[in-house]
Amino acid sequence: MARRIDVHHHFMSQAYIDAMGVERVASPGSAGHAEASTAEQSLAFMEIAGIETAILSVSAPGVDMGMPKRSARLARDCNEAQARYVHDHPGRFGSLAVLPLPDIDASLREIEHAFDALHADGAVVMSNYGGTYIGSPDFSPVFEELNRRKAVLLVHPSQPLGFRGFPGVSLSTLEFPFDTARAMASVLYYGTPARHPDVKFIWSHAGGAMPTMAGRTAALSQRNARFELRGPEKMTEVLRGFYYDTTQSLSRPTFAALSTLAPFEHLLFGSDCPFASEGLVRASLGELEQLALTPDRQAQLDRINALALFPRFACGR
Repeated sequence: MARRIDVHHHFMSQAYIDAMGVERVASPGSAGHAEASTAEQSLAFMEIAGIETAILSVSAPGVDMGMPKRSARLARDCNEAQARYVHDHPGRFGSLAVLPLPDIDASLREIEHAFDALHADGAVVMSNYGGTYIGSPDFSPVFEELNRRKAVLLVHPSQPLGFRGFPGVSLSTLEFPFDTARAMASVLYYGTPARHPDVKFIWSHAGGAMPTMAGRTAALSQRNARFELRGPEKMTEVLRGFYYDTTQSLSRPTFAALSTLAPFEHLLFGSDCPFASEGLVRASLGELEQLALTPDRQAQLDRINALALFPRFACGR
């Protein structure tokens, strides 16, 4: 048993699907449908993939329903349901609290409840909210509080405003990786990591398109005096300080680009359950085998690197 820690494992209850609408939840994905998943189904998947602990998070589109009170209620319901998974299955689940952004006050209340009452292991946000990217100063109060708590923050891609891609290709295939890159560019542009250095960012899907665009972004950013973390020297340092999950990103070319961008100690295992089918995760594990990592590096990717962020799982179940 690999005893992996899966940092990209989604909470998907029927109540969440009913609240957000099945079309909105399903439409970004390549499968074209969305089905509820239970703790028991996650545990069965985890046995197949050699996962000892799954860190739960809500996926795109998050909980923004366009009605702040209902969004805040849904966030609370999801976070409390995740906490029940953690309580009922010791050592098998962790929890990243979903925040009801773009509502700042409700998000601050949810951080307090999730971290202090539910003992969440971190938080999850989407790459953009109505076209405002996560690095925007609009979200500074939330980052100030996450920084005070030295929180882990997973950034999950979402649909870019006003663009649906082209027919026949899912948003998750192309637009999610590009929107991750946009979100990363936003935190670099506004200097979010420098202002909030104790927030531990995890970027989904190997940082999306950023590993292949980092050099160009760093070079061209030097022309823009308003770009706070501009230029190769500053940008490289910040990008190397982030963590990256390798969800559906274990092909040789993708992994090579990511390994060049980030230190190996900052690479994390992710599965994308329940969106990833058993066949898809088996294919991903096959790609992992083809990388032929040394036993020490395999252990780092599977588990050890994640323990730097989630040390309470060091003893396992």
